[in-house]
Amino acid sequence: MGILVATFFDGLRYWFQDLRVRMTWRKWALVLIWLFLLAFTLGAGFTLIGENEPKAGLRFMLFFGVIILITGSGLWKILAQGREKRKQ
Repeated sequence: MGILVATFFDGLRYWFQDLRVRMTWRKWALVLIWLFLLAFTLGAGFTLIGENEPKAGLRFMLFFGVIILITGSGLWKILAQGREKRKQ
């Protein structure tokens, strides 16, 4: 699991470089918090489904999934603010 997470963040770093997004430690912290909340939402929702509580699991993922999507779009706006313009 650790290798997958390290590979993911390495790829994320190159993706942000390709998009010309300047990443500071504060932005990386926000991305890390958002990804933790996403993992928590999916983990808790599927755990509820696995414990024979499918309605509760789906409602949990629906409610927090909407929150995750809204905060993700806000996070992207924060990340894209420091974006360098491409020279044409």
